[in-house]
Amino acid sequence: MGRAAAFLGRICSHILQFAVVLFGVTLLTFSIMHFSPKNPAELWLAGPDGNVGTVSEEAIREQERIMGLDRPFAEQYLSWLSDALRGDLGLSYTSKKPVSEEILSHMGPTLEMTFISLGITVAVSVPLGILCAVYRDRAIDNILRIYSFVGISVPSFVLSLIFLWVFCIKLNFVSVIAPDGIKGLILPISVLVIQCSAKMIRQVRAIVLEQMGQPYVDGAIIRGVGMRDILFMHVLKNCAAPVLTCVSIYVGIFLGGSTVIEGIFSVNGLGKLAVSAVNNLDYNMIQGFVLWCAVSYLIVNLAVDILSALIDPRIKYGRM
Repeated sequence: MGRAAAFLGRICSHILQFAVVLFGVTLLTFSIMHFSPKNPAELWLAGPDGNVGTVSEEAIREQERIMGLDRPFAEQYLSWLSDALRGDLGLSYTSKKPVSEEILSHMGPTLEMTFISLGITVAVSVPLGILCAVYRDRAIDNILRIYSFVGISVPSFVLSLIFLWVFCIKLNFVSVIAPDGIKGLILPISVLVIQCSAKMIRQVRAIVLEQMGQPYVDGAIIRGVGMRDILFMHVLKNCAAPVLTCVSIYVGIFLGGSTVIEGIFSVNGLGKLAVSAVNNLDYNMIQGFVLWCAVSYLIVNLAVDILSALIDPRIKYGRM
């Protein structure tokens, strides 16, 4: 009963942290939008192209009243937060459609790209990271060290442009404007996998090496336990929770950090939607995208904390 209470208390603590962080993110985002030099009411009246001509002050004041911009900041924020909790993120300044509908309509390619990239990255990085740790400073470790150095050093937009030039222009593998379906995601997924696996291999290697340097490994060797048994029965088991935490970080990177890559490859996902929103100063859409990223990342972290607690009893029943 005591263990169950401790586990439940830990989960409640994480949920409270979730709520506090989410409140901070929404408040900061809303504040930045609120104090922007551009008037949202004027942007709304100007339309998506901004070429409707001069908008009268009377029209701007009336639109401010309709949008609630004439109310105090705290009242505006609480009203927006209340609507957001019900799934109402307002209307896009450019399309005049609900932001939540726009996000949902562009979510498919981003989620597809995220989970495929994550699956390939984990499937490649975890075994190679373990091999690098087991065969430290040998040929395979040195080769993958060079790969990691190059993969980390080359910016994602540079690698994306190289892929565009080679596979779209020179080899004509796909068109520059990414087609719908999995074929249009092959190149952006490849860029994401290269970039993230280069980092994850080194991180998994460091986690495994840290465990292999623990006293229990030396004790098992002294007792005559084989290195293979030590690795699979003890080391990898103790590495599971740290590796899982490492993987959760990349989920956030894939969901929110692939914006530039989606824009370069013209993937009609959330990244392209966010870039368009920033270019058009579509405040409601920007707030909706930031909220999506924050909620996704926090949910993943909460799930990983729960899984880590189930995997490692020291986390489950230890101190916070």
